[in-house]
This record gives sequence, C-alpha cells and structure tokens, in this order.
Amino acid sequence: CPDMAAAWRHPMRPLRQRLQRWWHSRLPRTDTLLLTQRNVYILPTRAGWMLAFTLLLLLVASINYQLNLGYLLTFLLAGTAAVGMHVCHANLRGLTLHLPSPTPVHAGQAVQLDVRLTSERARTRHGIGMGVLGERGLQMTALAWTDVPAQGSVQLQVAWPAAQRGLHALPTLTALTLFPLGTFRVWTLWRPAATVLVYP
Repeated sequence: CPDMAAAWRHPMRPLRQRLQRWWHSRLPRTDTLLLTQRNVYILPTRAGWMLAFTLLLLLVASINYQLNLGYLLTFLLAGTAAVGMHVCHANLRGLTLHLPSPTPVHAGQAVQLDVRLTSERARTRHGIGMGVLGERGLQMTALAWTDVPAQGSVQLQVAWPAAQRGLHALPTLTALTLFPLGTFRVWTLWRPAATVLVYP
C-alpha cells in the first residue's frame, strides 16, 4: 500500500498534516484580510540561523581573546540583524489583501486568482510574494512576486489548478517576504471565503 510505505518513510507526516488541518480550520474565511501582529508570523531562515551561529562564534572568540574590536563587530552585526527583523516584519504588517470572486473555468484549467494588495504606508513595500499552499504546507504553485507602492495598491495574479468539476472552496493562500536581508521569513496564511465553479 503506497500510503503505508509513505507513513513508514515519513512517520511525522500524518501528525504534521493533522496539525496543519487543525490550524487552518481555526482561520476564519474572509475575502478581505488586514495583516496585523495577530496573523503575521516570523522565523529565521537558514541564512538567519547561520548568522546567529556566526555571531555566537564571534562573541566566544571575542571573550576568549579579549578583543574589543571583536565585541564591536559582533554587536554591530547583531544590531543590524535586529533592525532587519523589525523592517522585515513591518514590510508585511499593515497590508490589506482583497480577493474578488474568481471567474468559472473548465476542468483541467487553472483558476486565476486576482489578489489586490493595498498599502496605507508612506513607503514602498518591497518583495511581497503570494502563492497557493499545498496539502503538506508546501507551495502548490510558484510564488508570484511584486512591490506595493506607497499609499497605493497593486494587483497580483496567482494560479490554482482545479482538477475536478463542481463548486470548490478556494485553497489556503500565503503571503510572505524576506526583505531586506533574507535572514528572516515573515508570512501569513489566508483562507478566502469565495468559491469557484469548475465546468465539466
């Protein structure tokens, strides 16, 4: 049985899928989402973890050899990383996402989701990516990237392959950013309330 073989090779996958379904079910379905501190998440990327490890090594070496310039370099880089974390989180926070009802398609065609991103901030938001989440929490489709102008809006198109006919709820979407340093990943999850009709 292929499911049993997959469960044997990846024993944590069923637990991760159950946790993901539970987490997604707690998200309310809405066609307009304002990103705040309550629905924007942040974690270090691999480069961020490597930077933290490098800073720890620099700090230990500076303590061991009593290097004042080593302390200066370590805390300067740590301060830069902290500022980068704040800027990265603020790049996504405060953004408004809106999705109108998608047009019906035929089975086998991709559903085009036209997402409008609106910013009230007086500065441009760089490097905002959007995509469709798969069943295992991975991107089902490639991310579409854009910059949102200051106090303006931009429309971003995301495609979702609808395989079967019928009336379908839209899948969970994600918006993320790595700006400015790529050391932190800030993302959100969004469950649109709109449905799409897939013709035979």
